Amino acid sequence: MSAGVCESKWQCQANGLAGTAMALSVAVLAWVLFEAVEAGVGAAAAAFLGLLYAPTFLSVLYGALRRVGRQPAGWLGFGVAVGGAAWGVVMLNTIGSL
Repeated sequence: MSAGVCESKWQCQANGLAGTAMALSVAVLAWVLFEAVEAGVGAAAAAFLGLLYAPTFLSVLYGALRRVGRQPAGWLGFGVAVGGAAWGVVMLNTIGSL
């Protein structure tokens, strides 16, 4: 059990899944940043991308603050992490198909 605070096996599994979703969100944001820099995106397009990926960024920020505070994910943290990762993947697929 690698989480800072685990009261049960299920809570530790939720922490692990939330951590995996957070890692996926970080990978999505890194991919978008790399593609934007490589394409030489202007300020207006960068602001638009920032708005599109704001939920993913906020889920990473929430997960990082939770991890620094050594708090378990809980249902809220799990939902935020998975929601941010899902949003990021959907946006990658949507923008990639345009």
